[in-house]
Amino acid sequence: MAQVATSSAQLRPNPIKMSQGFRPRSSGTAPPTAGGATRGGSCLKGDKQLTSLVPPDRLGLTYSGRPTFHWYVPKSPAKTAKFLVLENEDTDVFYETTLTLPEEGGIISFTLPANAPALASGKQYHWFLVVGCSEIDQSANPSVEGWVERIAPEAAILSQLAKVDAMEQARIYAESGIWHEAVTTLAKLRQTNPQDATTIARWHELLKSVKLEAIAAEPLLNVTLSQN
Repeated sequence: MAQVATSSAQLRPNPIKMSQGFRPRSSGTAPPTAGGATRGGSCLKGDKQLTSLVPPDRLGLTYSGRPTFHWYVPKSPAKTAKFLVLENEDTDVFYETTLTLPEEGGIISFTLPANAPALASGKQYHWFLVVGCSEIDQSANPSVEGWVERIAPEAAILSQLAKVDAMEQARIYAESGIWHEAVTTLAKLRQTNPQDATTIARWHELLKSVKLEAIAAEPLLNVTLSQN
């Protein structure tokens, strides 16, 4: 019985004080059209909505030309989801693909592949994830949207990142307002060390700082690329 109690405690956030909260930059905001989830006649199950892992203003900054995106997708009979990235005020398709969804609910991620064009620095891209609940009634397909912008890394931050481990890198990204790298670095640490109390605690702290604590305990799942 004592062993069971210890195991459960390891899964709870570590109570020690730490600095892992996200600090958005004062400059740069998403266009006012950026919205949240739309459920409609959704096939999604449970009391948690389809949710994108982004800051409250729905704009995620990145240093990468091909960043990783994260979403919480509830359990559903839907087999696929479409990921679409638009540019030039939504007039052009920058990238589009279909993802094969896991059968269970959880947090999925997708990285722009090497054969995709790289994001240009200083430009905002509008993205959508649409879960394929129905091929006939598009209003039944819940979706989330957001924005991503690639910025040039500051030399001082690059110097700091080169001297520390992945856990500390995640903290530096978060405190510097670089959302995609912050959440991606911690997600990789969670997958590598799923029982590590410090990793779990910092993951919870990061998501709580952007009002996503409701999905912090959800499992991280794998998805596959269905078609380009």
